[in-house]
Amino acid sequence: MARVVLTQPLPRVLALERALARRGHEVTRLSFTRIQARPMVGLAARLDAVDWVVAVSPAAVEALALALNDAWPERPGLALVGPGSLKALQQTGLRVPAARLSFPTEAPFDAGAMLSAGPLASPSGYRVLVVRGDGGRDDWIDSLRIRGAQVEVLSLYERQATAPEPEACARFGKWVADSVPVYCVLTQSSAAAALAALPEAAPLHRDASPVIALAIHARIAEAATVAGFHRVQLIDPGENAIAAAIECGAVT
Repeated sequence: MARVVLTQPLPRVLALERALARRGHEVTRLSFTRIQARPMVGLAARLDAVDWVVAVSPAAVEALALALNDAWPERPGLALVGPGSLKALQQTGLRVPAARLSFPTEAPFDAGAMLSAGPLASPSGYRVLVVRGDGGRDDWIDSLRIRGAQVEVLSLYERQATAPEPEACARFGKWVADSVPVYCVLTQSSAAAALAALPEAAPLHRDASPVIALAIHARIAEAATVAGFHRVQLIDPGENAIAAAIECGAVT
């Protein structure tokens, strides 16, 4: 059994929390954001007017399934950024034919990898709809446009700031003051900074801190280092990869 801190947004984090608890781990949830889907009218018709839909995250996949009432339109393909999004798709009722599904098959799992292989590697003439939450990086979207794609961006959900529960913060404080390893799962750069800034997190800045940051992307790993984590491990995204990193003692 390991001590695990989850920082993913609500309500997405709840499924991973339950899964890791079933595997026997002691889990504390410290979420700093909540995802709120926006109501969408006529989205299926809008999707049927494009060639490819790009869902930038598992949250985007879930918001897409909700807005479409789990019915994928006939025309477009769906591009995903990695196994976390693919897992989210499988957990919804949204059934996209395999021939119209594209995603990276090996790390790094990000927008750059998605654009380097598959149909979007040569996007000239394609009509593309990017679905995401508020904000996010636009450099890869600009790259699609430069290479000839017609790109629209649609915000399907918003991120609302939320404060972790005081009991969870207190438990985290006790853990980081101990000598037993604590695995902090980071899926957003902002979560790394917010977690390190908690008053209860002060001991993690010590060289001998038991805290181990598990980051699903190099940018997040860099943010964790900047925030003061001394032990940072880059891992693949998704429930299986997270569990493997924890259970196999990936960090020494």
